Amino acid sequence: MRRVLTLVTLLAALAALAYALWPRKDALELSGTVLKNPRPAPEFRLESASGPVSLADFRGKVVLVFFGYAHCPDVCPLTLNHLAHIYRELGEPEQLQVLAISIDPARDTPEAMDRYAKMFHPRFVGLSGPPRTIAKVAAGFYVYVRTDESGYIDHTSTVTLIDPEGRIRVLYGQQRVEEETAMLHDLRAILKRKGRF
Repeated sequence: MRRVLTLVTLLAALAALAYALWPRKDALELSGTVLKNPRPAPEFRLESASGPVSLADFRGKVVLVFFGYAHCPDVCPLTLNHLAHIYRELGEPEQLQVLAISIDPARDTPEAMDRYAKMFHPRFVGLSGPPRTIAKVAAGFYVYVRTDESGYIDHTSTVTLIDPEGRIRVLYGQQRVEEETAMLHDLRAILKRKGRF
């Protein structure tokens, strides 16, 4: 009897393992870097032109987070321009929100950063805050920031996708953002499923 129970337990464990490892027919095939073990995005409270904004304010939506700054001469305007084009191609969905967070709070007031983000699309939200808070939020998203003597800021240019439950699910490097078609494909599939992976 003990051998039978051991065999049944072993078969159940193998079945559970096979189910976990077997590719699901409904699994999303995405071009970005998908986190196998998604973790909650760091919660934050920053300032917009119209007042305090928390990540929790966007719960229930798919959120794209980009760290940049208004005086950036290259990657920031390019990234936000691509995101605006992708957003328009998707039909400007209400369930998708783009947040641009300043890594240069000394120059980017909340009003200036929000104005900068809205130059690319009126629904984009620009955020800033105290330097220590910005540094903590950036570190929570694994964003590297280094300022040189000229004021140029070298920084991570990844776009982070947060699901409706507030978890980091996909990372998009510059190449994927610039291709646009890859992100468009991913976002169409994700939004069709209401952000469920």
